Amino acid sequence: MTSAHPPDRTHAEPEPGRTALQNGTHFAAFEVLRVDGAGTADALVASITREVGAWVSAAPGFLLSRVHVGLDGRAVVHHTRWTDEGCYRTSFLDAPDAGVLRGLGERPGVLASSVRGGSSAGGITGPAAGRPPGVVAVATRHFSGPGPARAVVDLLHRTGQWKRDFPGFVSATAYLGSDGRLFVNYPMWVDRSAYDAWMADPRIAEGQAEIARLEAAPPEYLVCTVAAHTAAQDIPEVSRWTP
Repeated sequence: MTSAHPPDRTHAEPEPGRTALQNGTHFAAFEVLRVDGAGTADALVASITREVGAWVSAAPGFLLSRVHVGLDGRAVVHHTRWTDEGCYRTSFLDAPDAGVLRGLGERPGVLASSVRGGSSAGGITGPAAGRPPGVVAVATRHFSGPGPARAVVDLLHRTGQWKRDFPGFVSATAYLGSDGRLFVNYPMWVDRSAYDAWMADPRIAEGQAEIARLEAAPPEYLVCTVAAHTAAQDIPEVSRWTP
């Protein structure tokens, strides 16, 4: 029987994607696959994109998936966002359909694989916020404990004043691992020229030197293009490209 009246949604729970956006927090994972060349990279991008479309995008807690290829063609990064770490584990890592994605690191041409993840710890947006990124960076840093990692997050916000006005800058989101030792920064620019201008600014070098004094191990820095992008349907378009 069909009711003549619409269901009462006064007390309905908000959809997961919107809740995460409203709270400003989410969990992110970055799977980094080092490869032997462009052919392997293209095959990985195709496999990941196919799996995301087939089942990942409908998984509970899913927010977005971006597949990146390193500028040198020797790395593929699959970046996913989830409402929380529990959803990432149950809906992605332990999902019955996850066999293909779990086996990416064993494929011919894949030289090494690693995964790093953490909860969002704030971010900044630039004048190009809302525009699709052409270039992104995945900057992974290792610290001795939560104190130095939090200091780097604070540095990101302190330097946000000039970065918010930098031409072509989309956004940067910081992530902290659960043990407080892992820090991943995920900045985005509209294109390569904006990224090159950013890196040429002397204020970037000053900030890097300050961070280096706090690190417990050498950083890992990947610069990539965006090869594929899928966002949950309940996320407003402009928010798909910003923290």
